[in-house]
Amino acid sequence: MTQLTINPTLDSDKQAVLKAEFADYGIVRIFDFLNTEGAEELSRCLHHDISFNNAFFLNHQNREASDEQIAQLPIAQRREMYQAIYQLAAQGQGFLYGRHKASDASPAIIDEALKLINDEACLSVIKHITGDDDLSHADGQATRYRVGDFLTRHIDNLPSETRKYAYVLGLSPNWHPDWGGLLQMFEPDGTPTQSYMPKYNSLTLFDVNKVHSVTSIAPFSPASRYSLTGWFRS
Repeated sequence: MTQLTINPTLDSDKQAVLKAEFADYGIVRIFDFLNTEGAEELSRCLHHDISFNNAFFLNHQNREASDEQIAQLPIAQRREMYQAIYQLAAQGQGFLYGRHKASDASPAIIDEALKLINDEACLSVIKHITGDDDLSHADGQATRYRVGDFLTRHIDNLPSETRKYAYVLGLSPNWHPDWGGLLQMFEPDGTPTQSYMPKYNSLTLFDVNKVHSVTSIAPFSPASRYSLTGWFRS
């Protein structure tokens, strides 16, 4: 297995620029976050070696089911399920995407990626950029957005949790912005602001109080959007 490392070119000068940008906007992108070989192996793993469950919002509850479980439903019931998911989404509530929660059963490189993100060297970079010395660890999951998948407008700050900063490590090479899957930011009143195309081997880091969504993957997209996502926590 290829060793994962943070790109050594992320020196103090670059960190200072990112720190200033984060202070102004509450979001930054760290390009070429991982070493080239490590990013390639992690990307291959998400594309070929992981079984994803479908996470979705149905009957005002967070639900999860595998492709096989959904395929076993009668056609009419399956159609009704998706219609209900989309009806809630039309009201600004809900999501539909593939999720793989990191566990002992995950491929070894997923565990290595999370160990790297939780390593003191990485945490110190994130602390410096955010100006937050209270960060203690990060969690993570692999995500996949196929055609029609989406995540409606929301914030990640939940009173019952210790989330401080969300991260998205892009692992889809050669993504085209017309394919969708954009990380879209909003003002609190719903006015769209910045939009971020999935960028391979970039770590997007943002405050959990920022309103955001992931736009639906277009029906003509020839690829799925893969990433490693999670939260840095206190």
